[in-house]
Amino acid sequence: GGQFKREVTVDGQSHLLLIREEAGAPDAQFASWADAVIFVFSLESESSFEEVAQLHTLLSDLRGTSDVALALVGTQDKVSSSSPRAVEDARARALCGDMRHCLYYETCATYGLNVDR
Repeated sequence: GGQFKREVTVDGQSHLLLIREEAGAPDAQFASWADAVIFVFSLESESSFEEVAQLHTLLSDLRGTSDVALALVGTQDKVSSSSPRAVEDARARALCGDMRHCLYYETCATYGLNVDR
C-alpha cells in the first residue's frame, strides 16, 4: 500500500484527496475513516473481479456503505489476444448496481483511457 495526495476540482470547488492504497480485506479501522472507496479489478481476471465483490461485502458488514462514495474500476492494461477479457461490461455494471450509488469506469493506463475521470 502507498499514500498519495492529489488536488482535484469538482463543480468548481477545489478538494485535496488523501489517498491510501490498501491491499487485502478492509478492517474496522479502515472502515471507520474511509470517505470513499475505489475497488479496482483486472478485466482479464475473473478472480480479481470476485475478490472485489467479496471486499465490498466485508466493507458493508463493517460499515454501511450508504455514506461512502464508491467506484468500481476495471483495468484493461493486461487484456490481449493471449490474455482475453474475462469480465464483460454487463457483469461489471451489474456488480456496480448491487453496490448502490457506485460509479463504474473501465481504464487503460497504457492509453490514458478514463485515467483522469
